[in-house]
Amino acid sequence: MISGLKFLIARYVILLMPLIFTFLSFFLSANTYLTETDINKKIELAEVNKRSNPQLLKSILDELEVQPALTASQEINIDLLYISYYIFVGQYDNAEIQIRDLLSKNIDDLTRFRANYSLIVVATATKNWLQGFPVITKNSKILPFIEDITHIQNYLLTTIIFYNQLGQYSLALSYIEQFTQYDLSAIQDCWITQLSLEAKFKLNKLTLNDNAIDDGITKCVNANYTIVTNIIRIYKTKLYLQNDKPEDALNFIQQYLFEISNTKYPMLIAEMSNTIAKAYWKVGDTTKSKEFALNALAANQDLSNVLQGVDTYYILYQVAKKQGDSTLALEYYEKYAEIEKANLEGEKAKHLAFQLAEHKAFEQESRIKLLNEKNTSLTAKQALAEAEVANIQLVIAMLTLCLALIILWGGRFYKAHMRIKELAEFDALTGAHNRGYFTHIATSTLNYCKSAAQDISVIIFDLDHFKSVNDTYGHATGDWALIEAISVCKDLGRQNDIFARLGGEEFCILLPSCDIRTAALRAEQCRQAIENICTENSGHDFKITASFGVTDAKTSGFELEKLLADADEAAYNSKKSGRNRITVFTINEESEQKQLDSSWSIT
Repeated sequence: MISGLKFLIARYVILLMPLIFTFLSFFLSANTYLTETDINKKIELAEVNKRSNPQLLKSILDELEVQPALTASQEINIDLLYISYYIFVGQYDNAEIQIRDLLSKNIDDLTRFRANYSLIVVATATKNWLQGFPVITKNSKILPFIEDITHIQNYLLTTIIFYNQLGQYSLALSYIEQFTQYDLSAIQDCWITQLSLEAKFKLNKLTLNDNAIDDGITKCVNANYTIVTNIIRIYKTKLYLQNDKPEDALNFIQQYLFEISNTKYPMLIAEMSNTIAKAYWKVGDTTKSKEFALNALAANQDLSNVLQGVDTYYILYQVAKKQGDSTLALEYYEKYAEIEKANLEGEKAKHLAFQLAEHKAFEQESRIKLLNEKNTSLTAKQALAEAEVANIQLVIAMLTLCLALIILWGGRFYKAHMRIKELAEFDALTGAHNRGYFTHIATSTLNYCKSAAQDISVIIFDLDHFKSVNDTYGHATGDWALIEAISVCKDLGRQNDIFARLGGEEFCILLPSCDIRTAALRAEQCRQAIENICTENSGHDFKITASFGVTDAKTSGFELEKLLADADEAAYNSKKSGRNRITVFTINEESEQKQLDSSWSIT
């Protein structure tokens, strides 16, 4: 009896299923599908909150994604909102795919303008500088046709951020000056203030007592722009550390830990955590220092922010070393060295990208000038043609002959000039700069670094027992050893390093924008590279080593002679201490030098 009842119930349920599904479908439709007006309101709400509330933005996008009948305008606006969301959460690959897809569509100038400056943001975040410059050029051409002041300002802001991240802070400040002609919203005023403070901070033009910092914080708090507010607070925290006030730094920034963490913005959280870890390190609390360094590592786990990764691993290395965990210290140091190398490569890429952009701009100007000259020439030819065709042909023939002679003479002159230039600037054997040219270019570089408040370091080294190599194996083998030693050191260098042969087996490397710690790392890499040279290719079996001396402008000043003298003294101490090592020049009452052998470390 019970079994029969179950069968009847199951049968009725099966019969009623289509009706049940129809009801549920109608119910879900009534509660999911929005009117065109409601969709526009959702888009406006998302636009207002896209930089301050990523959770709300994503929730709105998920709701809009299932709408069945969107207009073309609504689809474009949703595409732009997705781009903003992907950028905010650091999904730059997805953002670029969305931007490229949007740019492939038939869109108006304003939408293309917005998509382009979003691509500049992605290029900045991914350090793809060569991608950023052409997009800036494209938008500068569209700019005269854009009437929306808000998006013009957004484009200028992204360009300023691009130049700030590229390290061209003075250029960024020149763009910032253009904002004086606009009435800014509270958010825009906050943002432009932060960018100005960032450029001045990097140029060492900010002090702890500068009212501009507190004014900027107040502006951004009033604008309810939490992320930018806390970026400025981190500048102030760093200034406390620069002034050797780690306790004040901790007291200040710890008030805002929850607020910063709640932004869910990885780069901000990583920078905050690194800054606090440094402060705890300075006050001697290694436990807390390690805790916050690990927090930074978790926030920056994909190492999308290379510079923050450098800071994190160096802090962890210092903590592990102090705690006596040599295995972990070595692991962290290896990761630090690897990412530091990537950071240096990134700096090199910045300089290269900027130089290429300048070259292309010059090339474009030259082409325009050439076109103008051609137009003038065509006008003249037309006037002459009206007067007498025969005279034109004669003039053209004469000009052609003269041009051929000029080209022939110019080619020979250019070759001679390049040969003279090579002899005047370079050492014929090793290809390094000779001493005379090195003195000239080094003096200019020192003056620039001094005026720009940038670090600069010097490495001097010479080959150990080089005379015995010449005496034992001959000068040809000695020359081979010099060439090989210089070759392996050059392979480790940056494009803007200045390499010179001072004489005999003595060489010098001038390192602009390089502090003493990084210079010492570079010297150690060169020392190892020279020591690892295989001499069998010379036809003889012998060992090549070198002794190094390192100093910087903070220690020895910006006078070339003093820098060279101090680095040379440090190299001499390396010789006295057993050779095949580096010595960092230091100044103390006993004139002692800090010796670094193959197990050296920087603290």
